[in-house]
Parts: sequence; structure tokens; C-alpha cells
Amino acid sequence: MTASSAHGYIETVSHLLNCHCYTRTINAQATEYYLEQIAQRYDIQTLKSAVEAVRKHLDYYLSASNNPQHTIRKIYEKYAELCEQSFEYDDLDRAVDIAKIDSSEDRLLRLKSAPTKAVLIDSRAKLYRRNPDVVAERLFIADGVCENCEQQAPFMRKKDNTPYLEVHHIIHLADDGPDCLENTEALCPNCHRERHYGSASPNS
Repeated sequence: MTASSAHGYIETVSHLLNCHCYTRTINAQATEYYLEQIAQRYDIQTLKSAVEAVRKHLDYYLSASNNPQHTIRKIYEKYAELCEQSFEYDDLDRAVDIAKIDSSEDRLLRLKSAPTKAVLIDSRAKLYRRNPDVVAERLFIADGVCENCEQQAPFMRKKDNTPYLEVHHIIHLADDGPDCLENTEALCPNCHRERHYGSASPNS
């Protein structure tokens, strides 16, 4: 690789992070590597900016050379979908934070009349819109203790200093499991992964 090419690749990183259109062509492998690293090292908003920069590059290149860059476009579509999915989860986190402000009595009252059939979000990833009251109340019941291993949560959340546990559906929503308290348990990350991938898991 020449010094000029190396400089171009480095400059592209700055364009990606700042959501700027880049006009220099980089190959598909480098494009995917950059987006993968940004996804791992930065927050979702930065990834969204980088994905938008790739879209601007694709539009520019198509207009300048009539080349649709099919391989890079597929990479763009992959990460654009990832951004869409992540924002759905962010929406749930915000809704759970709001639900936590209410009392347990208020949440339970709402849950009595809440539908237990989770709504399928129109997404190729088959995501479900979960009831934040179910998540908030299950975490309230667990009170910082994993409901499988009965150990304290491994750490406190940075954003609000509450115990970090993950709410798991015993019967998966994708398997028509209900989105209700009775079908959930609050687990530490290790037990949650065991539920999904362990040899003793009923879903493995």
C-alpha cells in the first residue's frame, strides 16, 4: 500500500465518525472492518453516523460513475438494519426507566389489563415490542439477586447505579411465549447465557 492510499484509508475513518461523505474509494473488506470496529468501540449514535456516511458515499459514487457498488451496498444495508434494531432496544430501555419511576402497585395494576402477546415489530430480525412494566416489575421483584444462581448482580449500572440483571423469557417470544411476569426471570449475564446456550437449557 502506498503512503497516499494509507492516508486515504485513515482519512476515511474521520469521515465515518463525523458522518461526512467521503469520495475516495475503499474496498468492501475495509468498509466492513471499519463499521464492525465502530460498532464494538463506540455507541449506537456514532455507528449510525458512520452508516449514514457510507450511504452518502454510495450516492456520490453512483452519481459520479454510475457504479452501484453492490457489495458495499449490502454491507451498508446490514449495518443500517443493526442500527434500526438497536434503536428499538434503546426505546425499551427508556420505557423501562419510566416504568421504574412508578410504584409496584401501579405497574401491577397496568399489567392486569395488558396484553401478553408481544407485538412483532416489522423487521427482518423478528424483533418483538416488549412491555416495559414486565421488565421493571421483574427487576423490582428480584431486588438485585439472580433468580437462578441466587447471587447478587455482578455490578451496578453506570447510568443509574442499580443492580445489573437481564430479564429473560422462559418460553421465548418467538416461540409464542407470553410477555408477562410469570414467563420471565431476572438473571445475571452468565445465567442468561446458560439459559440460551447451555446444554441443560430447554431451548438449546
